[in-house]
Amino acid sequence: MFYSKQRGSALMVAIFVMTVMAVMAAAMIRIDWSGQTTTTREVLATRAWFAAHSGNEYLLSRLFPLGQTTADTQVCLGQPITGLDAALFQCRSLTLRCETREVGTQSHQQYYLTATATCGSGEMSVTRTQETWAKALSDTTP
Repeated sequence: MFYSKQRGSALMVAIFVMTVMAVMAAAMIRIDWSGQTTTTREVLATRAWFAAHSGNEYLLSRLFPLGQTTADTQVCLGQPITGLDAALFQCRSLTLRCETREVGTQSHQQYYLTATATCGSGEMSVTRTQETWAKALSDTTP
């Protein structure tokens, strides 16, 4: 008689356990998806950062070429500079700018370099900008 009163309790326990396991599985999938998204954004951000850094290095090498004692002022006309392709960094765009700035009453020419790189597309798009100041010094060697 006691056995007949407990009929179906195993079914209820099984349904409860399956429900709890399904909720836990869904939570684990969500955590894994979130982790993949974070990793993708970090990779794209690193690519964009290094692309922008390389852009500024490229600008500096054009502004102050090896073997010259003065800066090449034709580089810094305030217009976007071409010559470095964003595809080299697997990025969508790379914008390079160089501007001449007058700061106070200093006798040295100062340059403001900006490189902006955008990697990824749509919702997974990351942009990084790096700014660099450079100063042309007069040749004081004897």
